Amino acid sequence: MKSDGDLRTRLIEAATAMLTEHHALAVPSLRAVARACGVTAPAIYSHFDSVDALIAAVLDNGFTALEQTMNTAEDVRRAAHAYVQWGLANPGLYQLLFESADRLGVEPAVETLTRTGVAAVEAQLGITPAEAARLHERVWVSLHGIVSLRIHKAHYAWTTPVSQDVDDLMNLFLS
Repeated sequence: MKSDGDLRTRLIEAATAMLTEHHALAVPSLRAVARACGVTAPAIYSHFDSVDALIAAVLDNGFTALEQTMNTAEDVRRAAHAYVQWGLANPGLYQLLFESADRLGVEPAVETLTRTGVAAVEAQLGITPAEAARLHERVWVSLHGIVSLRIHKAHYAWTTPVSQDVDDLMNLFLS
């Protein structure tokens, strides 16, 4: 007979497996979306032929909004600030775009955002496309860390304002 300690260990292991399993997102049905708009379900089909088409439109709109925000920045440093501020102002959409979209089975438009960012880094710093792509990725990973941690750890007593975190990070990468 197994001891209570063994059962406790097995319970923790089972709960860990369940909590860390790669879960599918709860995607709203087209009927639920139509209901939220006060229309009947058939009305949605004149705009979207499937829930995947609707999700793709949501992702495209999100990436477009972020890209428009970043395009107003005058340089790479300001674009980094714009990225972080947009993410913090739109936490649910940010998480959908960068932490959940891949699980929806719809290809997000992150490639367009990446091309724009790499071109800006290359132009501003006068480096090769390969160097710009590598630097852009490193900055993106770091900025995502700032946004994601600030979203998920909102009650943590951060020692610096987020703008200082972005400036410190960009000083490291741009010096």
